[in-house]
Amino acid sequence: MKKASLTLLVLFSFLCIHAQSNKTVYNVYDFGAKGDGTTNDQTAIQKAIDACKEKGGTVVLEKGTFLTGQIVLVNNLTLQIEPSATLLGIKSDDEKDYPHHLIDTKYPNRMLEDCQRRLIYGNKVRNVTITGGGIINGQGDYEPWMHVKEIGTEKDRPSILAFVGSNNITVSNLTLIKPACWTQVYIESENINIQKIKVNTGQLTPNRDGIDIVDCHNVLIEDSYIESEDDGICFKSGSEYGCKDIIVRRCILDKLNVKAGNCFKLGTDGLGSFMNFDVSELILKNAYQNSAFCIESMDGAVIDNLNFRDCQITNCGQAIFILLADRRRTVPDRKTRIGAISNISFKNINGTDFTQQYPSIITGIKGHNIQNVTFENLNFELKGGIQTTNQTVMEYDGKYPEGSYFGNTNAFGFFIRHADTITFTNCNITAKSEDKRPWLVQEDTHKVEIN
Repeated sequence: MKKASLTLLVLFSFLCIHAQSNKTVYNVYDFGAKGDGTTNDQTAIQKAIDACKEKGGTVVLEKGTFLTGQIVLVNNLTLQIEPSATLLGIKSDDEKDYPHHLIDTKYPNRMLEDCQRRLIYGNKVRNVTITGGGIINGQGDYEPWMHVKEIGTEKDRPSILAFVGSNNITVSNLTLIKPACWTQVYIESENINIQKIKVNTGQLTPNRDGIDIVDCHNVLIEDSYIESEDDGICFKSGSEYGCKDIIVRRCILDKLNVKAGNCFKLGTDGLGSFMNFDVSELILKNAYQNSAFCIESMDGAVIDNLNFRDCQITNCGQAIFILLADRRRTVPDRKTRIGAISNISFKNINGTDFTQQYPSIITGIKGHNIQNVTFENLNFELKGGIQTTNQTVMEYDGKYPEGSYFGNTNAFGFFIRHADTITFTNCNITAKSEDKRPWLVQEDTHKVEIN
């Protein structure tokens, strides 16, 4: 394991020790909650949380269905949603239930206009745990939240969870279903532990990702099952803060066979950096036409030291998509720039039952090559079946970046362009149906090695 990975394990060791110094327990029934699923319990739940403001404590929801709009968290809080409880987001577009609130970040951040509404909100909080084995249902199938194009952006549909500028946050042992927008978003926060959760967004409408990590440091995601209509786990950077020191392991990412999104993605927004990722033992499936792994630097992000290993891909359109491009997006007081992608490793990755005839694509920009990508012990059985070899491959043109946008290229396994030092070691790349295209095509590359 690389030195950075060892450092990550040390950084995360403390996340398992998240005890409250104060053990005071507050039951929401004692504050007037009804738990009948029809009475709005927002005021009662908020009173119980506010009782923890001075000394911290645990707020318990049990034996009921608790209807509520936005609740705001405080420091040193455990929100305990027991297996007998469901927290139910109210179906309402009223500001009193889901007030719009622009986030306040340390750096200018492109996310400021998004994520303005949420069911559970942690704004600059410390030492917060949400756990207990229960269910949080966002009721995102509410009719006004289903017409995404009419609404415009994500700003008007509430996420289930949102943390901004927070530290030492644990979300564990919960089921989150039917978000109206991104299920959960963590922005410019540190020491995030997401463990043993289940997410099912339902097959509703786009922008319902499973987990969104935006400019966060020291993040652990493990032992979780994510079923999402859009991206399964998505890392974004809307500011110079970037994402770094990340572990993701032992998760299932199921894309539910819908057209939108990818299983594991970096860089829908990419202004800062993505550095020091250790990703292992994932099952990535049902991405329909899109990618199992998607890595993009579109807005100047520096991407470096990403390690993926011991993963299984099934029923996806494409295994790997890596794109370095220049979308010329920025934030105030920062000039546009072209980023960089380097030191990416894929090891022990198996892929079968691909739904499309796309190869994996690694493509940079002329004069800005992707650097040092290694593939070791890949075992891909691609779909194949194309009998022509005269395809031309477009250069990225500034539109929304997806690997499927490039279509069927002139290779069935890997298409590589504007890249240096790409290494294949002990890789078995085959096609299920006879394909006239070669498994590998290179354009403007230097030092591509096949061992």
